[in-house]
Amino acid sequence: MDRVTAVLCSRNRHKARELEHLLPGWRIEPLDATGWPEETGTTYLENALAKARFGREVTSGGVHVLGEDSGIEVTALGGKPGVESARYAPEGAPAIARLLRELDGIADRRARYVSEIVCIAPDGNEVRGTGTLDGRIADTPRGTGGFGYDPVFVPDGEESTVGELGDAWKERNSHRARAARALLAALGSVVLLAAAGCGGRDPTSMRVLRAFFAHTQEARALGTRFPHLPGTLKCVLHQGGKTLQASCATDISLVKPSRAVVTLTEAWNHGASAHTWFFFIRRNGAVESVVQEGPPAPQP
Repeated sequence: MDRVTAVLCSRNRHKARELEHLLPGWRIEPLDATGWPEETGTTYLENALAKARFGREVTSGGVHVLGEDSGIEVTALGGKPGVESARYAPEGAPAIARLLRELDGIADRRARYVSEIVCIAPDGNEVRGTGTLDGRIADTPRGTGGFGYDPVFVPDGEESTVGELGDAWKERNSHRARAARALLAALGSVVLLAAAGCGGRDPTSMRVLRAFFAHTQEARALGTRFPHLPGTLKCVLHQGGKTLQASCATDISLVKPSRAVVTLTEAWNHGASAHTWFFFIRRNGAVESVVQEGPPAPQP
């Protein structure tokens, strides 16, 4: 299977490798360039756009260009460091030490991670995806996984830090994972990704999809309107007594020798609204987990 070739407009190889795991079927390399624009934006989106547009200027074309900006926002610090997270202190232990020092004696430890990803396609089309992860700041660093503030960030519903939860947890739940899924949904899930080389109708993909729709109760219900092959079908949805013309799309990515991701996307309002199901499955069709993104889907 061919892969989407993309350049991440960052020198951070950690982010490049993480995004490569989060965007199945993509090969992502960090951009080696000089003359980087200063991050003067007041929002993550402004900074991500600036990076992506700079990358498009200095690359030869023919590849997808990604710009990503992210940060951590601490409630007791008025949302800081926020867009200044990368310049708050040198990454890793120095940044963590400063954050813990500023929170010393403060009971309110609420915080959230934010990630904004912008993709510029070879044809110049710009698409974005946003992801957030709520949590709190631990009293001391714990764990060696991840990078940045992960050793002190405890997600809501967890007792361990992201540094302790590990890479497998991050691939499903991190702010960057959520932004990547939102980006895939915004890209159209099937039409654009299939054109770029993601997904396909190879025999293994078809066998896995057949098993998924045959043996999963939720997939059987959704399968009454979603195609059982990678592609898009017109469908009709209902919302507030109105009939909506919509599209129902299926995509599959074979991620690892034993695993795959099935993506089901409903889009309505001429594509302005979409709801996506991401099924993380074994190749026998068994579902390990499912994540949903987007506004509640209308009824079929």
